[in-house]
Amino acid sequence: MAHPFDRYAPFTDVTLLKEASERPLRKSIRVNTLKATVEGVQAWGRGHQWELTPVPWCREGFFVERVDREEALGNDLLHRLGYFYIQEAASMLPVELLDPQPNDVILDMSAAPGSKATQIAARFRPASAKATAGEQGYGGQAKGVLVANDVQEKRLWAMKSSFHRLGVTNVLVTKKVGQWFARNMTERFDRVLIDAPCTAQGTSRKDSDALLYSSIDNVLKMAKLQRELLESAVHAAKVGGRIVYSTCTLTPEENEGVVLSILNKFSDQLSVLDPKEILRVNGWNMERAIDDSSRVQHWLLKEHSHPPQRPTSNQRCPMLRLWPHVFDTEGFFCAVLEKHAPTPRDGRTVELAPVRFEEELLPPARVGEIIKFLERQFGTSFLNENDRLFIRTDQLLLTNRGVASFALPVRDYSLGLPFGRYLEGGRVRLSHELVTLRGTMATRGFCEIGEEQLETLLSGKDTTCPLELRGDVILRYRGMSIGLGLGKEGKLKNNLPRWFLSH
Repeated sequence: MAHPFDRYAPFTDVTLLKEASERPLRKSIRVNTLKATVEGVQAWGRGHQWELTPVPWCREGFFVERVDREEALGNDLLHRLGYFYIQEAASMLPVELLDPQPNDVILDMSAAPGSKATQIAARFRPASAKATAGEQGYGGQAKGVLVANDVQEKRLWAMKSSFHRLGVTNVLVTKKVGQWFARNMTERFDRVLIDAPCTAQGTSRKDSDALLYSSIDNVLKMAKLQRELLESAVHAAKVGGRIVYSTCTLTPEENEGVVLSILNKFSDQLSVLDPKEILRVNGWNMERAIDDSSRVQHWLLKEHSHPPQRPTSNQRCPMLRLWPHVFDTEGFFCAVLEKHAPTPRDGRTVELAPVRFEEELLPPARVGEIIKFLERQFGTSFLNENDRLFIRTDQLLLTNRGVASFALPVRDYSLGLPFGRYLEGGRVRLSHELVTLRGTMATRGFCEIGEEQLETLLSGKDTTCPLELRGDVILRYRGMSIGLGLGKEGKLKNNLPRWFLSH
């Protein structure tokens, strides 16, 4: 029986590809600069005997080798705090190519479970918010807007959990099919990422079943869906906007073939951007990744039963193809498009009126009450001038001015970050998510704990605190806010969430 990779023999070494695809993937992480600094995580890694090797195309990405592997990397304290995200190195590439800017409005069309969406959120970081080595990140004080969309309920819940753990505030989550954006949010976004559903051949190093869905019928079915989604992304992008298309599969039909067909359809409105002009990284043979894609493009023209009309035999479009045996990553594909003019649509664009959010913007008077209460308790409100508070039942949600004023023509699935629970008289019980993001802003109402107390708390037990601490107390360990306790007469009740505790 033929192997799914055998058909790639005209443009790569299939024997090496098969061998590489049977080897386990290298572990890799991305530092979440909403909460941490690269230097801080590197120092933590050295203290735990980790060997961190930089991912060439992502300044916050590292391959991880650990001496002690008894405890899963996901159980590490910094991971639970959201200081880093476990993410395959190749999947960090699309957001680097998207290159988010501080004030952008960005759509991640197939965002769940959230690896790239949380990476986009961290890249909104304003240039003025630079933390020094050893300090926490800038606390999510971004001005841009991220619309993170997906259609599957379970994946949406997983993505929300990632947003909350990593401290993302400037996000609107929507639940729509990707094709909806073409007609209903035409030319609304500065940048659009479509990390498309695919046959996932490139993930075979971590999922041995990945190659079971590689029949040509399935490949062509996925390619049809991908063309629809990429075309929708093109329509949703503003003139002058950037579109990044990516997959974790190896098939030419789902990668170069999809991009070339869209370029052919919108030949006067789109161009391909050269990844080398965006990344400008050293120590990585990016030209090899472009050359590999170029060979596939030429193969499509000569061998495919329905070859796209572009590029011609004497030109190539610079796209990136990461073979597992060449770059020791997942198999991955990326292309970057730029929109120069409005794209004609098959059908009428619908101008929908904005729909009210599921959450209500908190009136200024109630925000003022909350600020006074928190300043008395903690010496700070944990808010800045760009922040906005919404409420849903008794749950307060933190987002920014850009999200609060964004005209969304559909009910949102969720927005922002849990800020706390609203109590009577302007009192607030802060959320674990807010405390781990901005708890270091407190000038009182906090308790410094040591190694022994940390172990006690993570085991689910109570501990002690100074007598003067009463009510909610922010717990700090080695400069990090790890959650809340409840102080009374020198005793500290453990209020860390159950999922955060050691297992």
